[in-house]
Amino acid sequence: MLQLIRTNPGIIISFALLGGGVVVCALVGFIMARSGASLRPIFWFGGLFVLIVGPQLVGHLYLGLRATRTETPRTAALEQLATPGDVTDPSRSQDRGAAVSQTSLSNANTAAHSLFGPDADAQLILDARPLFGEAFATAELARFASLPNGETVLLARFRGSSAAEKAWVNFLRVSGLNQLDGTGDSQRGYAVTRPVGDRTFVLHFGNMVGVWTGKDDDAIRQRMTAGGFEIPRRAPLAGTSPDTAKTGHTVPVALATAFLVVNLFVVVFYFFKGAAWAGTSRAEPGVTPIAATDLAARLEAVNALDVPFHIERGVVPNEFLATWRYADAKWIDLARVRGLKRISRIRLTLDEARGTVRATDYLADYDWSAGHGGANIEWKAGVGIVFFQVEHRRVLGLQLDEQGRFKPELSYAYTFNVQEMKSPLIEAVTRAGWNWRPTLWQGPAALRWLTE
Repeated sequence: MLQLIRTNPGIIISFALLGGGVVVCALVGFIMARSGASLRPIFWFGGLFVLIVGPQLVGHLYLGLRATRTETPRTAALEQLATPGDVTDPSRSQDRGAAVSQTSLSNANTAAHSLFGPDADAQLILDARPLFGEAFATAELARFASLPNGETVLLARFRGSSAAEKAWVNFLRVSGLNQLDGTGDSQRGYAVTRPVGDRTFVLHFGNMVGVWTGKDDDAIRQRMTAGGFEIPRRAPLAGTSPDTAKTGHTVPVALATAFLVVNLFVVVFYFFKGAAWAGTSRAEPGVTPIAATDLAARLEAVNALDVPFHIERGVVPNEFLATWRYADAKWIDLARVRGLKRISRIRLTLDEARGTVRATDYLADYDWSAGHGGANIEWKAGVGIVFFQVEHRRVLGLQLDEQGRFKPELSYAYTFNVQEMKSPLIEAVTRAGWNWRPTLWQGPAALRWLTE
């Protein structure tokens, strides 16, 4: 498991994201519970977070396990070629006064063929760590093979993916290949023509680095295929890729694409439906729904209560707008004139056929300042569902009234709690036998199956 995590840092990142999400949900949930708010938005957000991060974790685990299954026989073959007294160093056998057994030679050649191709000779494979300076000094195993047709292959294994990627960069620097006119990167590999005329391809994959040389790109492709190595689909190598049915690219890519499409649909569906569920308040049990005109009158009657917002009719029938301009100030500080406005608005649509009030939140923030150095204006707006919001701010400076005259105040403070705005409205709706149904977007009727 430790090796799996070392070769795929994405697993650590995914687990860290999940852990961070749990901490954030727990902290925000505690604050919401203290204020008496419903915890359904926390459950909705937690589910959405899992739907987004979970597939990434599964994907990284799949890639890691797949890479481990692929690299395990390669590691075993490298270890077979690197055992003490192996056939790559006949002098050791002579020092012991005994010939290397045919079994050891056969095993070494089998390992060499699996990594470097059928024409590889185990006795011509060397330890690559002292051959290229510091590039492969930290490698756990590194073997260099010279082939009969003049091609070469170098394979090195490191403790983790990051160490292998650093070695990839160091090799390009030490060998001077990065100074030549090559193409590629650490994901696709780096291909370059050397001054002697042959081609070199350097690839970082998992916790390994491979270097292949040949007369042309086709020769490199054939050599990699003979060693069982997958060639990146966008590798900067000329020629045709091996048969996708043999390399196994087609099925994983098709499956990954289908999975992404399905996952995207599930996330979008959950996002809209779950958000509406998280903010819904059902009608009080046993209450007969009243007529839309009567509910409209009750909503307008909220204006007579001691509430910090105002309700007015919209431009279309059965539409109402609840607006709270909870901050509006101008002041002077440090020789600059500043101002801010904060507006929260809820659009209510009465659907008598379904006995439902659809509610969509609109927020607008407007900040400006002017003085020495010019003027700045910042404006932003948002639409959707606000589950929980408490905001408090105090600004210091000489306060100005609407006519621009100084007021005998040196500070301005405001506090906004969305529950103070929504609670009276939700109570008026649910006591009337209607359902309160938040929606992220009041789109056409054909899309209400998604947005509600």
